[in-house]
Amino acid sequence: MTSALNVSRIKIRDRLLRLSLRETCNDLFRYIESLPEEHIIVDFEGFDYCSRSFAHQYLINKEKISSKKRIEEVNMSKFIADMFHVVKRQIERARLGHVVHG
Repeated sequence: MTSALNVSRIKIRDRLLRLSLRETCNDLFRYIESLPEEHIIVDFEGFDYCSRSFAHQYLINKEKISSKKRIEEVNMSKFIADMFHVVKRQIERARLGHVVHG
């Protein structure tokens, strides 16, 4: 992790073995929340895969702390970027369904 001008860079490879469990993602976000910096760069270098549940939990956690922290992702593999995109669309569709139907 590097810090400069209220920015921290987190190399996920230094903190996690794999991107597969929701609880692992929650641990990552507890760490992010503990950082004093407001801008966090999350570096996915070294990972080619993440589970759908990890991606979902990551996006939910990112949204929850968005008023306190700005999180930016870098070095995502195509697979991980695609997974995040698919999960984000599913979350948005689910929200629209709740608005329309309930």
